[in-house]
Amino acid sequence: MSALSAPAALPLATDASDDFLGHPKGVYVCFFTEMWERFSFYGMKALLLLYLLQHHKFGDRAGLDVLGAYGGLVYCVPVIGGLLADRFLGMRKAVIFGGLLLVAGHAGMAIEGHAATVVNGVVTRDDAALRMFYLSLSLIIMGVGFLKPNVSTIVGRLYEVNDPRRDSGFSLFVAGINLGALFASIVCGYLGQQYGWRYGFGAAGIGMLLGLGQFLWGRKYLRGVAEPPKPLSRGRELAIYGFALLGLLPVAWLMHAVTAIQLGPSTIRWTYYIVVMALAGIVWTMWHGWRRTDGASVPLKRHAPSLLCFSLLGLAVIWLSQRFGVLDFFIEEATLALVLMSVVFLVVGFWYVGFVTRGCSKVEAQRMGAMMVLIFAALVFYTLYEQTYGSWVTFNDRLMGKDLIPSLVVREGAPWPWSIVALVLAPLSFMVASTISERNPGSATPKVAFLLAVAAMLVTLLHDALVLPQNAGSLTYLGSLFIVLLAPLFAVIWAWLDKRGLDPTKPTKSALGLLFGGLSFLPLVWAAQQAGATGEMASVWWLVLAYLLLELGEMCLYPVGLSAVTQLSVPRVVSLMMGTWFLATAFSETLAALFGKLAAIEVPEGETMNIAQAAAKYADLFTLLMWLGIGCAAVALLASPLLRRMMHGVK
Repeated sequence: MSALSAPAALPLATDASDDFLGHPKGVYVCFFTEMWERFSFYGMKALLLLYLLQHHKFGDRAGLDVLGAYGGLVYCVPVIGGLLADRFLGMRKAVIFGGLLLVAGHAGMAIEGHAATVVNGVVTRDDAALRMFYLSLSLIIMGVGFLKPNVSTIVGRLYEVNDPRRDSGFSLFVAGINLGALFASIVCGYLGQQYGWRYGFGAAGIGMLLGLGQFLWGRKYLRGVAEPPKPLSRGRELAIYGFALLGLLPVAWLMHAVTAIQLGPSTIRWTYYIVVMALAGIVWTMWHGWRRTDGASVPLKRHAPSLLCFSLLGLAVIWLSQRFGVLDFFIEEATLALVLMSVVFLVVGFWYVGFVTRGCSKVEAQRMGAMMVLIFAALVFYTLYEQTYGSWVTFNDRLMGKDLIPSLVVREGAPWPWSIVALVLAPLSFMVASTISERNPGSATPKVAFLLAVAAMLVTLLHDALVLPQNAGSLTYLGSLFIVLLAPLFAVIWAWLDKRGLDPTKPTKSALGLLFGGLSFLPLVWAAQQAGATGEMASVWWLVLAYLLLELGEMCLYPVGLSAVTQLSVPRVVSLMMGTWFLATAFSETLAALFGKLAAIEVPEGETMNIAQAAAKYADLFTLLMWLGIGCAAVALLASPLLRRMMHGVK
């Protein structure tokens, strides 16, 4: 079973010696495996855009195109990897195969080749290094697709269905995700720009290699839950691996094609028309689900008036898009990746309309409609959120200070991050502690040693955040830092409100998430205005405030969305709807890149950037995204009473 569906109930052997700090040891194996996987993934992502702009001399538009296509595919492929593990490979083999692909991909990223040169406006790049770059991205995409969904599924299967430790076990696992992302930005982002790109990418690869070794060592603690659902012949297993490796070629080609192939205006125009009309059809389906009555089928002609109204609504949106230049912007900036994402959206949309109108009762149709609204809210939010690896990075690189407390920063001697030691020490301490606890179950030494290693991680993190010279890539750690700090606080807040009957509904929480997501751009608007007016770097604390507001929004919206998918979906399609959630996230990656190009800055050879003009561009983009988030939040808040009724008692 993949991470896209609920974990199955499995009979487990619950030997007390197999537990550690109140949880199965296999959970810690998955914790550190996922920590290293996220370390490698976010470490590479923190450097990706800056690497393209500075080393290969891509323009802002081309760099954002690659970033958007990469992020989109990373969230699409896990749907396939999860299904293959469900039906054939089992989670253990899928994780190992994905880990090997990731190690190979990050090793390839460390081959940076010669830096591009610009002579008389002509860019000369190392073509061999670029081909290796695209192949490496495809290896990482495919590796994440096999590894990520299946590690989380293993965690679910390590607990019995009614085990009270289940929720806290997943909380522990999520902490591993965020710790990996947190340390990734600091270590890889710092090494990549301080010592050279290959050091940052290489550190990400070494991290994944350590994570794979950790998983192989800990297989004995997985209690057999990660094995194939039925015996798998060697030939079929090799065929799956072979097809996955063959799939690397079209993925690598697509990563190249997003910048090399310019789609014709008519292709993009008609794609836009069809997507808008499909959205009108989905909205009609929700309206129909609200007004329908169970029982005898209604003749199609009875639906004609409402279908006509919603068709006219779609046509009005198209006319307004043409009137205000939105369609022209899409024609100019849309990429092959965005068009392909739109095709996937259309397939899912047509399936949804058919399923809800023909295969659901009235209550099921209304719950599915409410869930689709929440998924759309997540799409909007993550379109805003993914600016953190796009326009936020370039804005910080060009127009903001970097160090939180400059007086504490050590600038001489290029110090190495202390976090490297802690990252290795923590998994090793668990391995040692597990071995000691098996030999002497009553000893307190393993627990003490492990907790001391965790404390050392926090100390080294604080040191590196304040003492190391930060850069635009390393500062992306702020997002994960606020998640780690806010998660326990929000758990207490929601519980406190629930006891008093004041806990907001899921639609209201999603609206709050969009509101905070929009407001997170306000500090950056002020920062851009400050930089433009003074001609000096804006304070990095504007970025800190922006991240705080953004993560407040994520804590409101993300857990709610995942929970809603499992609660509101018709049980027989819950896996598919969870896949739709991830596809919406993939779509948001490409949309984020599209919006980011509104602030693209191309500085001609031999000239310096005009700070006032650049600041004005960023201020305009951030203002637009701020009002997009606030406007969608207002609509979501107004619709929340209706959505609550459509949920029919689901809390």
